[in-house]
Order: sequence, then structure tokens, then C-alpha cells
Amino acid sequence: MGFKRHNLVLQAVTPIAHQDTVTGVDNSSNIRLFMRQQMLVNNIPARVPAISENALRSVIFRNPLHDHLFQFLGIQSGELPQSVMNLMYSGGNMAAGSKAPADEIALGHAVKKLYPALDLLGGAVDGFILPRSRLRLAAWIVADEYADLIQLINPELALEAREAGSCFDLVQEETRTRGTGGESDGNQMLYTYETLAAGTKLLVELTFDPHTPDVTLGAAALALQEWDGYLGGQSRQGRGRVGILQNELPAADAYMTHLAENKDTMKAGLLDGTLGTGKTLCK
Repeated sequence: MGFKRHNLVLQAVTPIAHQDTVTGVDNSSNIRLFMRQQMLVNNIPARVPAISENALRSVIFRNPLHDHLFQFLGIQSGELPQSVMNLMYSGGNMAAGSKAPADEIALGHAVKKLYPALDLLGGAVDGFILPRSRLRLAAWIVADEYADLIQLINPELALEAREAGSCFDLVQEETRTRGTGGESDGNQMLYTYETLAAGTKLLVELTFDPHTPDVTLGAAALALQEWDGYLGGQSRQGRGRVGILQNELPAADAYMTHLAENKDTMKAGLLDGTLGTGKTLCK
């Protein structure tokens, strides 16, 4: 049994603003640059426009899945321990001074079995890190610089990548005005950010380990159904709206059946921080 790979092809319906976490913090300019990553272009090192896989993991999978879970279970965010919220929305963090129990591996697998979203994405409770997540994710902008790489993953898109032109031609600046309005004496301020052009395609490869259960694959499928279709920043101005052109994931039926059959246990485990194990893992 080999790895399960599913391609997801997205297309920008409006320009995407996806700030670079490195060069975007340059205080010498108010321009927020589109994310870049280091790669070879014609055997020359260059920082090329790119999409953050970590961002995709959060916006497409982690946030929609846990928003849906809390709504399905009838839980309000204020009801949960903070460490449970950290686990669900940011992958968690180990508490200072916490010690891992002797049976941490068994506990970790029990948590992942009861909560398929954590099986999919992984995370950390107070005292230890859960066993490795099932999902690996890689993404490429369908543009000339990535054509040779896309050829290895999705040959049908490689030709489109070459015809799409350069990534650098797809990234342009937008300038906006921020101010306090006529009711105040505050000053207007111009700010600029780079965007990836509407119409640009993104190839996302989802790789699941060979033993990924159907319920976990169903969780990934449900996440795509619940995702609002926005990437990056400036969504209040309509930036970052994305459409799904290709989705090879199976239906979400197995995951929804799991939720219905384990609703009470899952809810209680989140509220008391035991995650259904009988031991307090998140205080």
C-alpha cells in the first residue's frame, strides 16, 4: 500500500494578497511584498513568488474543520480550555513544566482516532506532541518558473504553466488609502501591497500516508466543503477569493458518520480537556 496523493487545483477569482513573512517586514517601505521563496531559475538562485503551504494548511483545513466541529457539537469558544483552543486552531503548544505520561503514544493515537481532524493535521497537548499528522501538503503557482517542477507532479498543468508566463509578471502592486474619515482630523495614509493576478492557477498536492483511514480522508473533504474560499489578506476588500477547479478527494460521508456516532464523547472530551482519554491533556 503506497502513499495516497490527491491533486487540488485552485484559481484566483480576485487578486491574492499573500504577504511575505521575510521581506514584508521591511520598515523602510510601506509596501507589503507578495511571499517569495528561494529557488533556482535557469540555474540562478532567485526569490520567486510563492504560496505558503503552512497558510494553506490552516485556512483550508484546520480552521474550517474546527469551526464546523464546534458548531456541530454545539460548543461556544468561551466554553473550552485555552489549551484546547490552541490545539485546535494553531496546533497547540506544550505547557512549561508539563511532563509526558508514560503512555503518551497510546494516548496520542486514542486522541487521533476520536478526533479525525487531529489525525489529519496533528498538534501538541500540554505534555507531548501527538503522533505525526497524516497530511503532507505542497503547492506551486502555475507559472513558467515552476513548469519543470509541475511536470513531475501534474504533467497536464506543466504546459499551462509555461504558457502562463513568469510569476513576476503575475505579481503587481495595489495602492489603497486608509484614514479616519470626515468625522475626524486624522490624516489619510497610503499603503501598498503586492497581489497575484486574478485568473492565476495554483496546484496543491495533498499526500496522505498509506494507513490513512477513510474517516480522516473524509475530514479533509469536509474541510474543502466548509472553506470560505479566501486566501491571504485584504479579504474585506474582496482580495483572495479562490475557486476550486479540481478536487480529487473522496466524499465526506465517513467523517460525518463518525461525528454523529461519537458526538457526546467528542464534546465531553473537548470541554474537560481529556480529549476522550480519561486523562487531562489540555488544562
